[in-house]
Amino acid sequence: MEAVAQSFEPDLRPPRLRHSMMELGRVVLEIGSTAMLAPILRTLPAGDGHTIMTIPGFMGADGSTSQLRRFLNRRGYNAIPWGLGRNAAEVRSEDIDDFLAHRERMEVIIAERAEREFRASGGKVTLIGWSLGGLYAVAVAHRFPQWIRQVITLGTPFGDPRGTALYSIMGRIYENEDDVDEAALQRWVEHTYSGGTLSVPVLTLFSESDGIVGAGIAQCQGDPRYVTNMAVMASHVGFPFNPLVFAVIANHLVEPHERWSICGSDYIRPLVRQV
Repeated sequence: MEAVAQSFEPDLRPPRLRHSMMELGRVVLEIGSTAMLAPILRTLPAGDGHTIMTIPGFMGADGSTSQLRRFLNRRGYNAIPWGLGRNAAEVRSEDIDDFLAHRERMEVIIAERAEREFRASGGKVTLIGWSLGGLYAVAVAHRFPQWIRQVITLGTPFGDPRGTALYSIMGRIYENEDDVDEAALQRWVEHTYSGGTLSVPVLTLFSESDGIVGAGIAQCQGDPRYVTNMAVMASHVGFPFNPLVFAVIANHLVEPHERWSICGSDYIRPLVRQV
């Protein structure tokens, strides 16, 4: 009997409206929870001192990732900001390819900074990218693995940007579906994985209740030998403030024999799901 190939349409559904509307309130709760759980977070595995660069999301600056860096520094890492101002603030064109050219420029600059850190410290750099910053980080890992130890992404929209609540801001505004430049959108998605071969670990953290990035485009499609996709309970804006995200990151950064068994805990298991 001849096998019939099945084709699947990508899931471009944007986040549920209720999740988008709850973003601000959830962030406040996440920040408060991190402060309340500080004594527990201090018991997470200690780091080895290597450099970690945080990369903010769309229109975010280094202040948006400062709490994450403080946490990492307290765990014994050398957490540094990207130092490039507000992410994509200078992009004025509504054309996807213009935005893509901006991505390419930023990725080269990030790689150059990672190289400087490598030469100064003698060790490779971990990149933690939030949302759009995660696209930069995974692309840098493909193109410049000689400087990169590993990548962690937070709420990053890896798929077609029509699956985000910000598509009308980040991409071209089309009057109707027939005007959509499908080829340009495909170039946007494929760029993340092009220009090299992935040879460093990538941990992708996404949330099925993210109010900005739809879950259907939130998983990294890089080489599965190196990529781990993990669902956590977080808001989109709350990723760099969320205590569960902090715990997963700290656990992932150390050697396996040093890790907490948090995913096996009866309390944590419902909040973390490896895909």
